Amino acid sequence: MAVIDVKLLTDGYFTLDKSFLVFGKYQGTKYKAALKPLLVRTEKENIIVDTGVGNLPPNYQKFHDVIRTHEEELGNSLKKNGLRPEDITMVVNTHLHFDHCGNNRLFPNSKFLVQIDEIRYAYFPDRFMRVSYLRPFFDVEGDYLPVHGKYEIEDGVEVLPTPGHTIGHQSLVVKWKGRNIVYAGDAAPLPENIEKRNITGMIYSGSQGLESIDTLRRIENPVYIYSHDNEQLKVEF
Repeated sequence: MAVIDVKLLTDGYFTLDKSFLVFGKYQGTKYKAALKPLLVRTEKENIIVDTGVGNLPPNYQKFHDVIRTHEEELGNSLKKNGLRPEDITMVVNTHLHFDHCGNNRLFPNSKFLVQIDEIRYAYFPDRFMRVSYLRPFFDVEGDYLPVHGKYEIEDGVEVLPTPGHTIGHQSLVVKWKGRNIVYAGDAAPLPENIEKRNITGMIYSGSQGLESIDTLRRIENPVYIYSHDNEQLKVEF
């Protein structure tokens, strides 16, 4: 088995209207959303899945509070696990919204694995999605690895396309200790997205979003990691 260890990291929290996370519900409800990158160590790679929100520009701070102690900064969360940003060899971005690639610049030696459709769209998004893409966050000097569809990183570590929330959204599945660790990203940011088949409120395609939820629900022996659930801060793998 190529996988050596799996750990949940943190980049703190940021606030948003909860209706962005569940379609048709919670309008006007301010939610403290967790930022939870995943660390996957294999025999060949040190992988981080999503990099949090980083430091938002002032015009975004008007709408989103970033709540984070010094210890909760992603670099320090990584340090607690015996690694430096320079040790990360691959970043998997589930998508390129600002709260999932905000610290990409921290990883100078990393490849960045992103669906090709997501990369294209991030540079030229539709107007209704434009505010979610911050070009300085994803347009970094680095070795991008654009993929199309399923992609096996190593034995037991695979990305699968889960479009809907964005055109090129992807999730990660790690086979670990007899379970499938499913890092859903924003295909399912909260448990009710999976449990009640509720798509996200911020959505590129509702039909694709529902298909992706069903794809995740069909995975056997799953341990779901919900990208913004502020009650799921630690997971025993």
